Amino acid sequence: MNKHFFPRFAAAAAAVGALACAPAAHAQTSWPERPITLVAPFTPGGTTDIVARAMAAQLQKQLGQTVVVENKPGAGGTVGAGIVARARPDGYTLLLGNVGHTAANALYKNLSYDFERDLTQITTVANVPNVLVVAKSLPVSNVRELLAYAKAHPGDINYGSAGIGSTQHLSAELLLKQTGMQAVHVPFKGAAPMMTDLIGGRLTFALDSAASAASQIAGGSVKPLAVTSKQRTPFLPDVPTLDESGVPGYQMTTWYSLAAPKGLPEDIKQKIYQAVVASMKDPDLQKTLETMAAEPGGMPPDQFAAFVHQETERWTRLAGGWDPSK
Repeated sequence: MNKHFFPRFAAAAAAVGALACAPAAHAQTSWPERPITLVAPFTPGGTTDIVARAMAAQLQKQLGQTVVVENKPGAGGTVGAGIVARARPDGYTLLLGNVGHTAANALYKNLSYDFERDLTQITTVANVPNVLVVAKSLPVSNVRELLAYAKAHPGDINYGSAGIGSTQHLSAELLLKQTGMQAVHVPFKGAAPMMTDLIGGRLTFALDSAASAASQIAGGSVKPLAVTSKQRTPFLPDVPTLDESGVPGYQMTTWYSLAAPKGLPEDIKQKIYQAVVASMKDPDLQKTLETMAAEPGGMPPDQFAAFVHQETERWTRLAGGWDPSK
């Protein structure tokens, strides 16, 4: 056998291997080369959808590729999150996640994915306070009157949410836990249909995001009683916090984030993160966030992953005692 065969074979094999690896390396360094899908896991019209479309426009501007928002509602946002968790980790399928996803494992049996384990957490996009709103016809004008009304009408109080484990659900259950108020949960597939039933008087109250409820509040269709943030929001300066309204220590805001399937290459993750950071400086996005009473995001990926872990523990402890069927 030719003594030069093995060295030549090894060199050829190395060359073939390098060529085989070249397309993958090229795909990462030149990403994105085609349109990106951003999954909004709730119905059109709600805050998740609003944030998703604002973020898609910015990512498109920063990354130079079309970013298409696809609404995939259902099961408190877990349908859409599951779609993203099962997608290829190539950066072309992203999720507009939110705080509600951190409670999903405690609320849904046999969930097909784990939000913390099966998704790459990239960064925060926005942080929005919720607002406690009641039907216009309800004879109450503040939180204390709502609690008194609920006590006087046992079995007749209900509240709406965008689905089990949604931010509206978490906010309301935290309120019930801290006040002892009894109310029946009525889940919907999104905030928009929930608000329709609240306006129609078929729901007693809801804790919707300030952005989603803004037009209904301005039009007088629903009455705002309190905001869920630690301090009052300039968006609704005359509306007190729940802490001020007799629910001491209550604090809950809705954060929105970008996530991708587990295994997303580090360089693509960093490109998306940097695109979000650059977007936060854009006047158009700043104006959009301002109209939503939202604080801008941009938390570094490592910090955000740790934050998601903390939030998962927090809401899992609260959600552990719930009956998902209610």
